[in-house]
Amino acid sequence: MELGFFTMPIHPMDKDWRLTLQEDREAFLLADELGFTEAYCGEHVTDKAEW
Repeated sequence: MELGFFTMPIHPMDKDWRLTLQEDREAFLLADELGFTEAYCGEHVTDKAEW
C-alpha cells in the first residue's frame, strides 16, 4: 500500500511566518523519510485564520 499525505496548514496569525514555513517543510521531509509516496499542501483564502 502506498501512503499519501495532505495538509491544509492554518497557523496563528501572530506566529512568525518563517517559523511556520520551516515547520511545514519539516513535516513534508518527515513524511518522505517515513515512506510516503506523495504529499499535498492545500491552500485557500481563509477568514483570518479559520477560527
